[in-house]
Amino acid sequence: MKVFYSIPEININQPTIVTVGSFDGLHLGHQSIIKQLHLLAEDGKYLKTLVTFHPHPKEVLAPASGSPIELLTPLEEKINYLRELGLQVVVVIPFTREFSKTSYREFTLQLLIGRLRMKKIVVGYDHAFGRNREGHPEQLEELGKEANFSVTVVQPFFLENEAVNSSKIRHFLKNGQVELANRFLGRMYKISGIVERGNQRGSSLGYPTANIRPLHSNQLIPARGVYAVDVQLKGQRYQGMMNIGNRPTFNFDPLTLEVHIFNFSGLIYGESIEVFFKKFIRDEKRFRDQDELKHQLENDKKICLKL
Repeated sequence: MKVFYSIPEININQPTIVTVGSFDGLHLGHQSIIKQLHLLAEDGKYLKTLVTFHPHPKEVLAPASGSPIELLTPLEEKINYLRELGLQVVVVIPFTREFSKTSYREFTLQLLIGRLRMKKIVVGYDHAFGRNREGHPEQLEELGKEANFSVTVVQPFFLENEAVNSSKIRHFLKNGQVELANRFLGRMYKISGIVERGNQRGSSLGYPTANIRPLHSNQLIPARGVYAVDVQLKGQRYQGMMNIGNRPTFNFDPLTLEVHIFNFSGLIYGESIEVFFKKFIRDEKRFRDQDELKHQLENDKKICLKL
């Protein structure tokens, strides 16, 4: 898979079929668009191409629209998933306020056709791009007649009678509903990070934990509480349980992500780690003393090991 990180470096020598969007989460709805792109690629006649943006447009435009967006898939993770999904070309356009003023017509004619040699475009039913999000499927179809490209509109992907979209997945995660989020994503939600030295409280309880600093400060952190997780560390997969919170039993620390890894021992400070969320176990709570906390941790572990 070729990845271009700027418009000038694009070098394409074959007609393309293209889809465009932020694709945060690369959930089942996004995957249905990519499947349609594969079906229409005519066995290699057209290069299967995805155009996305970095930073996420809402990060750049947030001061005008409210709080910055909390990402589901940081850029590196998104590119890895796209490689797994069989894309041949990915274009990552640096998104700036100046670029946001580009009209959909200019974007389509100069970039998609002029640089990418686009002959077909596949978009979602609610797709809109260009200045003021004015490039809707209807406008694209009119432009396609003029510029000789076809437009395929993919209808919403439904799961459990709900249309799958990134906003719903964010809502699920913020409410601790990781199982629902995972079903909409088509995989387990993941946070990648670096293990940092903590205050060793877990070790004193017999449950040593790895304190995790997320690699991406703007990635969405699920609701506070205890979760059953899988952990990828040094090429091995482990079960574990994670606490997200302020550790109220110990007089409220800053927000901390800490994971106890089952059947593992050793110092791993500075190591890269990936945490995959499986199930919300319980809310964070304050315990009377360490003995009560340890008893709860024993029960939490039993629940996690059954999953």
